[in-house]
Amino acid sequence: MKRQYIRLFSFLIGLSFLISGVLFSLVNNYKIEKREKIKEEGIIADEIIDVYETFYSKEKDLNIFREELLDDIKEFSEYFANMPNGYKLIVPKLEEYEEKVTEIVDASYYLKQKCVKRYSVLVANDKCDAYYINLEKTINIFIGDMEIINSKINDYNDWIVEENKSDFVLEKYKELKTINMTKYNEYVDLNKDGTYLGKRNE
Repeated sequence: MKRQYIRLFSFLIGLSFLISGVLFSLVNNYKIEKREKIKEEGIIADEIIDVYETFYSKEKDLNIFREELLDDIKEFSEYFANMPNGYKLIVPKLEEYEEKVTEIVDASYYLKQKCVKRYSVLVANDKCDAYYINLEKTINIFIGDMEIINSKINDYNDWIVEENKSDFVLEKYKELKTINMTKYNEYVDLNKDGTYLGKRNE
């Protein structure tokens, strides 16, 4: 009987050591995984911050370019009679505008991939929020600007038809660039908040 108690006691001690070992291993693995996750998050957060700075720098350059372009558009559309000559000058600038928007979209690809979750580093979350806001505004403002220029071309074309000079009808920018314009021809709501930042009349 005594031997049975000894065996049972030995078995229980061995089992407790085994359970303790398993629990220690699980807890230790959890701590290691947590440290690795925090480390990985820190690396991603740093990259988000760095990429955002490049993205934002391109945004600022675009804003300066756009201000100058709006002056050119105003000058281009001020007098119908001058629009055919101005058209040859304005189209390359519209193409450059589109290229700059595409550069910004391309520069933000990493942010698009990584800003789908929240991070323990608050600065990274702030940069992701700013990325969604600024890119949404950039694309929507571009689309609005194209609507403005095409509206002015429409007005000119209506006038030129009335003047019986249909040979001088101008193509709208989107019609001129149909293939390349497909990704920027609808307003976007990137952060899915129900608003379209930068959209005309909003």
